[in-house]
Amino acid sequence: MLRPFRPDGQSHLCVTQPPLPARLLRRVLIGGNHTIGQHVLVAGDHCGEMAEWLDELGFDVEAIDDSMERLSAKQRSGARFEIHFAKLDGSENLGAPFDLIIADDVNMHRENLLSLRARLATAELLAQLKPEGELVIVREPGNLGHHDVACWTRHLACFPGTLETIEYPTPLFSREMYQWMVRGIRPEPFLTVSLKVPAEPLSMSEWCEHAQRGLLTSSTCCMTDMGIQRRAA
Repeated sequence: MLRPFRPDGQSHLCVTQPPLPARLLRRVLIGGNHTIGQHVLVAGDHCGEMAEWLDELGFDVEAIDDSMERLSAKQRSGARFEIHFAKLDGSENLGAPFDLIIADDVNMHRENLLSLRARLATAELLAQLKPEGELVIVREPGNLGHHDVACWTRHLACFPGTLETIEYPTPLFSREMYQWMVRGIRPEPFLTVSLKVPAEPLSMSEWCEHAQRGLLTSSTCCMTDMGIQRRAA
């Protein structure tokens, strides 16, 4: 992506590799009607790379991670984008409201998605959105403890808004496709799960109430979590 001008008045020719497949990014940005200049929050494992790429496009971007271990590693590696720590337990206000939040492998989402802890993490993210803003959760191939479409659908069923799930095939020229050809490990598709929140604004406490009223909250495991437990037994 080319960016010949920066606000500091210096001209640069900046080329950055998109952090996710182009088809997926088109759906998130263009399909979601998100335009340059909007306020975007990026959360999770690859938040630094995504934040840098969106910043070069002209979005107003902030980045958070709910894993102090990952955050410390990024700081030691000299990450170019400032990343803040967030507990994502329903107790924080992450700043000004956002038009779009992209969550990529958030630590809290690695556990049972039907637990109250996981739903409170999602409630906190949803509470930071502007009316009719969008939360997009990205699942990349190869992530440990990943969840499938059914898990995410049940996880988000307790929250108001418009839910959409889309799977994207793994790009032909990628590490995952190379492993399929060499080792016979079939790559899983990329997945986006988006929730467009209602036009009527809700407070943090109201989003947390929806999480607490969620069906099966803390009473059972999502299908992926049960599969992991069976394999470990």
